[in-house]
Amino acid sequence: MFKFAAPLLAGLALLATACSSSNYNKDEVPDISPDALYLQAQSAMTSGDYYTARQYLEAIDSRYPFGELSDQVQLDLIYVYYKTRESELTTAQINRFLRLSPTSPHIDYVMYMKGLNEMQLRSDLLQDFLGLNRAQKDPTHYQEAFATFREMIETYPNSVYAADAYQRMIYIQQQLAEREYAIASFYNSKGAWLSAIRHCQNIIYSYPDTEYLQDALEMMSECYRNLGLEMPAENTDKVYQASFAGR
Repeated sequence: MFKFAAPLLAGLALLATACSSSNYNKDEVPDISPDALYLQAQSAMTSGDYYTARQYLEAIDSRYPFGELSDQVQLDLIYVYYKTRESELTTAQINRFLRLSPTSPHIDYVMYMKGLNEMQLRSDLLQDFLGLNRAQKDPTHYQEAFATFREMIETYPNSVYAADAYQRMIYIQQQLAEREYAIASFYNSKGAWLSAIRHCQNIIYSYPDTEYLQDALEMMSECYRNLGLEMPAENTDKVYQASFAGR
């Protein structure tokens, strides 16, 4: 057990260190022009050093809040906060940008980042490190992300981020359907067939385009028969046959 635990703890320590808030003194950022500061920030972002990038971007933001680079710096801060998993800061920066620049041509990007941040809020660094399934977690943040991506696509259908947002919506639906099916399976195993049926119905009505539709219909038919409800079971079988006959 120790041979496994030691590298695991070491890895978690590195992750915790990497994702902790940077404790830097803003006065350490050199007193150079905003353009020069921004070049340093860009260089750091390109190399994946998001903490150094954050340091320079925040310095520009505080020293030159109304400068020519203001909008771009705010957009970059959204990305840097997101990459360093500073979800609350990401949310605050997104809200700030939307409040101060509601007519910006980059609103589609900000909404896209808002959706990504909401997805990240549902994730967990330890779960990601261990490769654990996220499907069983509270679905609220995924539902919020789905709504954000949908609004972005409907408002900006030609956005360069629309295609990726759509793929993420598919992924979210799959995760939410998996969660519903896991709950239904639990209730089914305990003989709580009405509860199992309710969660199967959630899949049928809310996530019909996922791979869990077929299993949900099969389980629902079985649960109806366990309750002695033959007519609903037969109706479910008809839907199943119409949907999956010949597959």
